[in-house]
Amino acid sequence: MSFAFVGMMTLLGSAVVTAFILHPAKEEAAISANSNQRCPEESLQSIRKRLLGALSLQTEPQLPAGFLDGVREQWQRTFRTISQSAKDTAAFDASATPESGNSTGLKCCSTASEVSMKDLGWDSWVIHPLSLTIVRCALCNYMENTVQCPSSSSIQDSQDDLPCCQPASQDMVSIVYMDETDAVVISSVQLTRSCGCGPGNTEQQGKK
Repeated sequence: MSFAFVGMMTLLGSAVVTAFILHPAKEEAAISANSNQRCPEESLQSIRKRLLGALSLQTEPQLPAGFLDGVREQWQRTFRTISQSAKDTAAFDASATPESGNSTGLKCCSTASEVSMKDLGWDSWVIHPLSLTIVRCALCNYMENTVQCPSSSSIQDSQDDLPCCQPASQDMVSIVYMDETDAVVISSVQLTRSCGCGPGNTEQQGKK
């Protein structure tokens, strides 16, 4: 019996070691495959400035650390079902819009990144949500597996020859926070949901 036990443990140990070695290799391969499809992420400072403007705030409310813990838990219970639904619909990454391509093979794509309130340094005053999905629009070429980032000067220089790529649809996202007077404020910001030619450029694209 002892011999069988030792043999079984040896086999299990080998399986664990094999799984441990192979798993990181798959992750590294996936990271390498996706590395060419992503633009540099928008800086947190830029996101802060944009969101503060949308919330009509000059600066972030200054509240003591941990002051919102109890209040946040109550609100999270209320928003838990809604938050789960929002995460399910927001689980998209780089996606091409076929109507926004041209003869060069370039298409309008969207790249999404999840930014938490803790990353922004806002977890001391924002109650809900705990994170936001930030979508950026960029031209991509799936044949060459490349993405031309929005800030690329080459895109602006040859803008007439490229498909338009801008936010095509937006969602209103509620943000609940506490201001410096201890009042709970419910506001909303517009966040990009998908990218394309956009309603403002559809007619212009047709005239060309």
